[in-house]
Amino acid sequence: MNEAFAELLAPLTDSRRAHSIAVGERMQSVADRLPIELREDAVTAAFLHDVGYRGGETGFHPIDGARLLRSLGYSPATCHIVAFHTASVVEAEVRGLDPHVFDEFVLDGVPGLAMADDFMWWADLSTGPAGESFTVDERISEILTRYEVGSIVHTAITRAQPYLTAAAQRAAGSM
Repeated sequence: MNEAFAELLAPLTDSRRAHSIAVGERMQSVADRLPIELREDAVTAAFLHDVGYRGGETGFHPIDGARLLRSLGYSPATCHIVAFHTASVVEAEVRGLDPHVFDEFVLDGVPGLAMADDFMWWADLSTGPAGESFTVDERISEILTRYEVGSIVHTAITRAQPYLTAAAQRAAGSM
């Protein structure tokens, strides 16, 4: 992890920072399976995927994080991976956000980007809230236990579970 990442993660809680660092390290372990042009972007996105918890315009961390990173000159691919990480589209729907909030981060025709997204979801879902290693099923169960039934996160994870599991399986099949 570099100094710029540490500075961006500094305002996060200790546990969220530990989670983010562990997710970045997990992505580093599989990045060599991505096209060379995308590796650095994917690793950067993994380390910084939760930077939007610092706050922002929407109050929705994937979009706020992607906008912050774009404002700092990070690549469109990095910003895309952050905006779309771990079924964020489903959570946005549960939150009642306009689906067009993602439009500014859509990228078409980038070789390997779908695989980078899958690796991002896998890395996030195999890392606990304080950086510990989990299986994807353990992590989903942990989230559903931590958040109250009917809460936004519980509802979103419940709805997104098939997508989360499928992305993790695709990622595992590429390792």
